[in-house]
Amino acid sequence: QDSKSLDTYIQSTLSALYPPFEATAATVLWQLFNIVDKLYQGDGLRCLIDFLVPAKRALQCVQRETCAKYTGLIFYHEGWPLCIHEKVVIQLASLHRVRLKPGDFYLQIAPAGKQLAKLVLKCLSRCGQGMEEVAIPEAMYGGVFTAAFLEKLNCERENSPLKSCLLTTGSSVYRTPWKNIINPIFI
Repeated sequence: QDSKSLDTYIQSTLSALYPPFEATAATVLWQLFNIVDKLYQGDGLRCLIDFLVPAKRALQCVQRETCAKYTGLIFYHEGWPLCIHEKVVIQLASLHRVRLKPGDFYLQIAPAGKQLAKLVLKCLSRCGQGMEEVAIPEAMYGGVFTAAFLEKLNCERENSPLKSCLLTTGSSVYRTPWKNIINPIFI
């Protein structure tokens, strides 16, 4: 009974964040199960309390603040900016097996301690060796999906500008120009 209600809560949370859920379910559930196994030793309830609930608050904040400037418009992709139909934009888990190229980056909501989650941008380090993680302050959540956000990061990066955001669908990865992600389509 308890595991059934846990599953129901997880699915309802993810379906609200990543619609249409029938298209994104395989990707986000796989990523969440990965987190449960690797970070919480299979303890789904602890993952829910320590990661998914705070992640939900942070993702709702990103979505609410990003979409506020489009009040009255109907998005063609109802899950934007967290997903674009079946393609997940803000990942729940690290993309460990993906080989990043110069200019590639991805967004992730990551565990940040007990009952905390943070939005991060991950990319190749400036020297090209290893991964760099850039924490995005909560005060900037509403400005992430803008050209100015990436321009500000690129000012600090000099010789290795970021330009392609990685989106995922199942095990497939799509390199997408940032301008294609930050400009939503409306009905």
